[in-house]
Amino acid sequence: MTAPTSPLRPVPWLTRVTLLLTATLTIMSGATIAPSLPAMQVHFTQGHGAGLPNADVLVRLTVTVVGLAIAVSAPVSGYLTDRIGRRPVLVVAMLLYALAGSSGLYAPTLGSLMLGRVLLGLAVGATMTAGSALVADLFAGQERARFLGLQSAFTSLGGVIFLPLGGLLAGMGWRLPFAVYLAALLLVPLALRLPRGETAGQQTAEVAAEQVRWQPVALTYGVALSYMLVYYLMPTQLPYRLEGLGVAPALVGFVMGVSTLSGALAALWFSRRGGTRTPVLTAGFSLVALAVGWTVVSLAPGAGWVVPGLIIGGAGAGLVTPNLNTFLAALAPAHARGRVMSGLSASIFLGQFLSPLLARPFVHGTDVSQTFAAAAVFAVLVGAGLLVLGWRLTTQRAAAAD
Repeated sequence: MTAPTSPLRPVPWLTRVTLLLTATLTIMSGATIAPSLPAMQVHFTQGHGAGLPNADVLVRLTVTVVGLAIAVSAPVSGYLTDRIGRRPVLVVAMLLYALAGSSGLYAPTLGSLMLGRVLLGLAVGATMTAGSALVADLFAGQERARFLGLQSAFTSLGGVIFLPLGGLLAGMGWRLPFAVYLAALLLVPLALRLPRGETAGQQTAEVAAEQVRWQPVALTYGVALSYMLVYYLMPTQLPYRLEGLGVAPALVGFVMGVSTLSGALAALWFSRRGGTRTPVLTAGFSLVALAVGWTVVSLAPGAGWVVPGLIIGGAGAGLVTPNLNTFLAALAPAHARGRVMSGLSASIFLGQFLSPLLARPFVHGTDVSQTFAAAAVFAVLVGAGLLVLGWRLTTQRAAAAD
């Protein structure tokens, strides 16, 4: 059994690059096919499978069923990550990612396509959990915060690359964006060179006895769920909003990429600062920014007006994940990092799955503008609550220091 990797040991550049590239496969993975949704809906309602009940909802769920699969399976991924190490879980997950993700290239029915998306969800959850836990093993303090911010930036950059690429491929055929998932095969040789990471069997009795503080962990999960309920309107509803404003399908991915690029820049800002000292306040400001952005999207009279909303909302969203990841990595003892980080993955992706279902009452035919307005109201309420809580915690710490 290998010795645990010290968080103070210098991390090789190849390990850093591999972890950053792995991050591009995660949060926006389900959204890669988003530009294909309108054409896919036509295929399964007017072509093959015509007459399938609720096909419009089921097609949207091909994006978000990935989130449900992750939410259900993430605790298992976290347990395996803690028991057998980060690297084995990550390598197997990448292979499944490529196989299941590309299944849409040849799936003959909507049902078989959905099965591939479920398996993709298992792979994404394991990839995200093992990757985050390994980062927490290898880095400490401000260096950890910087790298988690950089990792989140690469996650967003994955969207900047894959969403426009998906849009271009969708213009040639709705199945072609599924080929993007094969990119994971390129990372498998690099993943095989990663450290194994901590496992529960390597911990001393003193470390193993360290307890998880579940109250702040649970609050973090709730914030992550709320954030993703709002943010995931971007891949699931924005294509329809843009189509209604006259944007060509091939350009939808580029417009959506504005949001992920803005998020990447915000995450880089977080990385340069080495995190923040007020994670609760940061989460509150992030959700308020997301609310402002989605308000602009809901009121936009033309496609040009959507872009500023996506920039503002994307910047807010880009701060959420590195902020929550850094907070949890500091809270979680090494022997439980996989399980704690898997809960964050589950919360984020449960939000992805629930987002279009909760938005459904606000969809009126092809008009989805009210979904963004309702989400903005929800986000500003949650954000305001976090700002009040953060202000109280900051005041209490200042009083205790006097």
